[in-house]
Amino acid sequence: MVQIPSESQVESRGWLDRLESRFRRYSSLIAAILLAFGFLWRLWLAHATFFNTDEAWHFFLANQDSAQQAYKASLTISHPPLLILVEYFWRALGTSNLVLRLPAVIAGALSCWIFYRWLNLVAGAATAWAGLILSAFLAPMISTSAEVRQNPLLLMFAVAAIYFFDRALSGGSALAMLASAACLVFAMLSHYSAFFVAAALGVYSILRMWTQPPAKPVIAAWIVGQTSGVTVAAFLYKTHLGRLGSVLKEALPPQQYLASSYFQAGSDHVVPFLYRGTIGVFRFVFGQTQIGQFAVVLFAVGVVLLFLRRGPDRGRDRTLGILLMLPLVLNWFAVAAGAYPFGRMRQCMFLAIFFLAGISVALAWIAHERSIISAVLALAIVLLCHAFGTLQDRDAFPLAEQRHEHMDAAIQFVRSEVLPGDVILTDKATSYQLLHYLCHQKPAASDPPFEGLEVFRCDRFVVLSTGPFEGALSVPTILARWIDARGFPNVTGDVWVVEGGWATGMGEQLRSSPALSQPALAQIDVHSFGRYLEIIKMPPGKRTDVVAQPAR
Repeated sequence: MVQIPSESQVESRGWLDRLESRFRRYSSLIAAILLAFGFLWRLWLAHATFFNTDEAWHFFLANQDSAQQAYKASLTISHPPLLILVEYFWRALGTSNLVLRLPAVIAGALSCWIFYRWLNLVAGAATAWAGLILSAFLAPMISTSAEVRQNPLLLMFAVAAIYFFDRALSGGSALAMLASAACLVFAMLSHYSAFFVAAALGVYSILRMWTQPPAKPVIAAWIVGQTSGVTVAAFLYKTHLGRLGSVLKEALPPQQYLASSYFQAGSDHVVPFLYRGTIGVFRFVFGQTQIGQFAVVLFAVGVVLLFLRRGPDRGRDRTLGILLMLPLVLNWFAVAAGAYPFGRMRQCMFLAIFFLAGISVALAWIAHERSIISAVLALAIVLLCHAFGTLQDRDAFPLAEQRHEHMDAAIQFVRSEVLPGDVILTDKATSYQLLHYLCHQKPAASDPPFEGLEVFRCDRFVVLSTGPFEGALSVPTILARWIDARGFPNVTGDVWVVEGGWATGMGEQLRSSPALSQPALAQIDVHSFGRYLEIIKMPPGKRTDVVAQPAR
């Protein structure tokens, strides 16, 4: 029996059709306005917050006298050299927080635009609108592109590589295919997780060209691109990645603060570990626990829909479904082999491209392929995540605690209170922040190590820091190193402990330490600048004044 729609249903559909038509008519303008807003949001965040320890470390590596020195310095971290080289040249434009973060801000905004264009090309306008809003306005997508990190460059180049590949096939363009290869090379030079993207794109490209054979010039360009990618990967492995594993294993057993994020065959079960890690990545991408868990279901629905679609584009849809799943599957294999961390962390941020794409497909299906409804659904998810957001990154802390005013006040306090003859004691991570802010973003003079402490000077200040593998400051470390610092030549005044990074409450822990229970030593002077910046004036004790010197 044929059901005749009621008059109200016809009017409703007519109203929605008119609204949809108007929305699509002005879609380019609306998309440009949303992207501009997303860019300004990232720009504001880049200005409003101070450098965390990782950002200060990256700039320290880039802040060299020559590009060759910057490249050599980049080999000391677990990432490819592109970001360090970009910052080396970019610093000529200025060294403020905002200027140094501009490459990340620009890359973050461009990645949203390219993501929108790609989804529009392969999955339709409704999917593209959901993807644009999710990528532009989810809090972790904003924050990750407002810091001096590798992830914004990775996301931009990775999604551009996929977009230009599909452009090459749809338009028969050898130039677009070469652009895809170039973007993939830059992605690999940005972050080693791009190897997962490269492998997935390689499989996807073979399947796509099998179902839609391109012209010979396009195939020739693809072969050139694949050869270039393999060459760059071999170069990175030989010059950096191949040596990095043994260095990190020796220096950071067992992967130190990421130890729980690596699969341990002797103590973990692989399926529960992968399940928890997968949920964790979704939570990280959305910045909200419950919605992140629900997003797993939406992603699965989106992938299944691509495999079940019928019509002339079903071959393309199925290969797209494979592309969305393959990076996660490849990541699982690497995780199961104990070769890559997994969970709610920036190292898995590359999966956001594929997760958000699958979720956008599901939202477009729920919206019956109406762009405006799909956009509203995505916006509702974003608003819920912002309203009820929870910190997902173990290295993150609330925006109110990252405001640059805290760092400005802390540095001003050091300049006014730390006198000649005093010495500053800190950990290695916080020392990069002091190098950046106390030394006016200029290279500092280094002294030979003293009692296992690294030493640098800028202006009239002497800073002693623990070694790179001692980790964050703890009460035993501070007490032991305080004694060492008092023996540093020409220390006639006080020892000041500066605690930055992601630790908190060190002053209170020191006050309650039994080793400082004598009245003469109990006067710990703690100055807090937010919850995550503390400057502690240690008492003028001697080696014999401590009850029991902690073991190092």
